[in-house]
Amino acid sequence: MRFRLTAAALLLLPGIAMAAKTKPAPSAKPSPTAKPSPSPTAKPSPSPTAKPVAPGKDKDLAGDAIIEKMLEQDPLGFGGADAHVLMVLVDERGGERKRNADMLTRKDGKTRRSFIRFTAPADIAGTAFLGVDDAGERVQHLYLPALEKTRRIASNQRNARWVGTDYSYADLDNRDLQDASKLRLPDEKLGNDLTYVVETTPSDKSSEYAKVRVWVSKTTWLPVRIRFFDGAGVEVKRLTVHEVKKVSGKWIITESKMVDVKRDHTTVIKVVDITLRKDVPLDQFTVRALERG
Repeated sequence: MRFRLTAAALLLLPGIAMAAKTKPAPSAKPSPTAKPSPSPTAKPSPSPTAKPVAPGKDKDLAGDAIIEKMLEQDPLGFGGADAHVLMVLVDERGGERKRNADMLTRKDGKTRRSFIRFTAPADIAGTAFLGVDDAGERVQHLYLPALEKTRRIASNQRNARWVGTDYSYADLDNRDLQDASKLRLPDEKLGNDLTYVVETTPSDKSSEYAKVRVWVSKTTWLPVRIRFFDGAGVEVKRLTVHEVKKVSGKWIITESKMVDVKRDHTTVIKVVDITLRKDVPLDQFTVRALERG
């Protein structure tokens, strides 16, 4: 089954604090074009005091189990797919830059692979990223066509911005959720979504986050919202999932917004076209494939 949506639909940007909408894959015509609103001036907000979950339904489901089940859904990689995505980068003045990219992913048990190649505009076309997470052993490479060179992302670059977006290289492999202690907090309702809430404390002291708080939908087991806090308890970044759809029987994130609160900068990612598949060849996830162009 193929799911397709017009790129113009990306420009329908709801408010940052909205919870994700859940609905079946569309068969209707694409949404009309609408220009996204500039990201409002963001003020850092402190992290509320964390309290353990109170007794009640699902009380025996620990934070570790919730995060593990969420990551099993492979929210960034769709569990294996061939997709086209549109990114819109919005600066503090509301200026926009649009990027198109092709994406291949594969999941084999605990091993996740992702390959992303930018196709437009011209100044970034050909740039490609390869990420492999083999049960916690993570390797990332970036190919820069202008230099005709591939470089491996070193551990001291994990907090750097990924090709100018509001995602870091560490954000792409979920290490600050996976390699962390986890505390389940009281459940919350976000819009129509009942959610589990889990706070993680990354074990890597070089992480740019001291705490990460995740709201996980009880319906889809996908993240609805993620807030990232520094050592002073101030929110530095925020990810909000605005739309999920069911494709070939699987819930996937089709629109999300990452906001860098300190920089007042936003990255919106919209899935324009996707086919879920388990048979993406392994040779697509190699340095040689990065350099083939």
